[in-house]
Amino acid sequence: MQPRSEPFFFWYTLLLTLVVISGFTTLAAGRPGGVLATPLHLHLHGAIFLAWYLLLAVQARLIAGARRELHRRLGYASVLLALTIVIVGYLVTRSVLLRPDGVIAGRPALSGAVFPASDIVNFTIVYALGFLNRRRPLAHKRFMVLTALFMIDPAMARLVLGLGLPPPLILLGELALIAVLVGYDLLRLGRPHWATIAGLLLYLATLVFKLNVESLAGWPALVRGVFLL
Repeated sequence: MQPRSEPFFFWYTLLLTLVVISGFTTLAAGRPGGVLATPLHLHLHGAIFLAWYLLLAVQARLIAGARRELHRRLGYASVLLALTIVIVGYLVTRSVLLRPDGVIAGRPALSGAVFPASDIVNFTIVYALGFLNRRRPLAHKRFMVLTALFMIDPAMARLVLGLGLPPPLILLGELALIAVLVGYDLLRLGRPHWATIAGLLLYLATLVFKLNVESLAGWPALVRGVFLL
């Protein structure tokens, strides 16, 4: 089945990219000294993640232009970028955990590690599903935009908090972005696509886990075992 152009996915990816850029520029601008005071490894981290969002936008445009062969080649090449994202996310999380005063998402690092750890795991899951469903265009494109949604939590948090808005808007903002995808499915297909449902269920399951992780006695040991060995 040949991929069919759906402009929604290009514009939706651009919306997600705008959130990412706004979030991280808000963070950098809020630091004493501004953007130049941001550590180099965080610039690299942000650039790699931004590259993923831009790649998704390019891929959507290639389908719109019927350049399917280049789309496929970039798709296979994306494996390397996806692997880089996982490795860099792991290393950045580890670097915070190694600091005695490390804080992640406003929590002590061992507890807050649930946020980057779940992002890494969920990104890997939905990317793998997208790759495995590359011959099923409707599922493939949804799983690929879900990779972007599952990485947007840090940027959304920085955007909301950087603007001085209440923290609950982080969750509401992310749910609103998911609702846009569900709404598109309802308009286009008359029902949510199974890939969208899978992504929503994974998001909700992860949310429940994040809210309860501090009550899990084995969590600190698991974090140490994964990130600090």
